[in-house]
Amino acid sequence: MALPDKYLAGSSTGTPFETGNTRSIVVTAEGLDAVNGYEGDTVVYTATVKDDLEASLPATFVADLEINSTKVITGQVFDAGVYDQGTGELTLSWTVPADVGAFTVKLTWAEQEI
Repeated sequence: MALPDKYLAGSSTGTPFETGNTRSIVVTAEGLDAVNGYEGDTVVYTATVKDDLEASLPATFVADLEINSTKVITGQVFDAGVYDQGTGELTLSWTVPADVGAFTVKLTWAEQEI
């Protein structure tokens, strides 16, 4: 009876693989310059937006502003016109939609690789 083949232990030469950091977004100090208004009024939303290490976000980060589920600002890039890289303060002006009632205004964003 023939003996089975014997394979020695070893390893391949390998191929490069890199991992990246995963960060969470932290929004604090959310506020509005008016707590009520009428359709067509302009309201200013402000917040401090940073990552979980307290670092400011890149200028290419994108978010939406919603009043309940109605997007009042879509695809807002965090450029110098709305986002202060030094303080992390975001300032967005938006127009009150036609809906009537009590609502929540909030910032939303999708997962992004920047």
